Amino acid sequence: MDTASAFEADLETFLTDMVWTFTTHCGRSAAVVWPRGEDTVVPALIAAHGQHGSARRHLALGFAERLGTLVDHRTRARYRTVAAGDCTDGTPVAADTFLLPLRGAVEARLTPLGTDWPAGVCGLRHRLRAGEVLFLPAGFDCALSTRSQALVLELTLSRREPDQVATDRSSPV
Repeated sequence: MDTASAFEADLETFLTDMVWTFTTHCGRSAAVVWPRGEDTVVPALIAAHGQHGSARRHLALGFAERLGTLVDHRTRARYRTVAAGDCTDGTPVAADTFLLPLRGAVEARLTPLGTDWPAGVCGLRHRLRAGEVLFLPAGFDCALSTRSQALVLELTLSRREPDQVATDRSSPV
């Protein structure tokens, strides 16, 4: 198998693990997964940081588009840099979101908002390492902190209207 084919296979495996997480936990709870294939997918997403182009030419946009197709949601991709020593205030998660640290590690503190959650759903505090993926369903409060600078790819999902394309192609990457 050539390098490009091996990468595509790893990318599909990585996305499949994310899809399983989404379908298992969607609307019910947060979840952490370490997708298979991260050893090739994560470095490629790091290399794409700061590049511009269409989804066909930009890996992060293509990644978001493929994920959106698999879960039948519009998907917006955005790189986020969390500076060393930063600690964000809790921010309500308005739409289902995946956080994927690409470089460094971030600590995520989650708290479910409201009382409509199934029994057993509670807060979560987890230190995400590069390559791990955190699924955040809408309705959680999320705060991030880091000891050293981290690069995170944030993928936000929204229900697709029948006439919408799979991805918001204006995603800031």
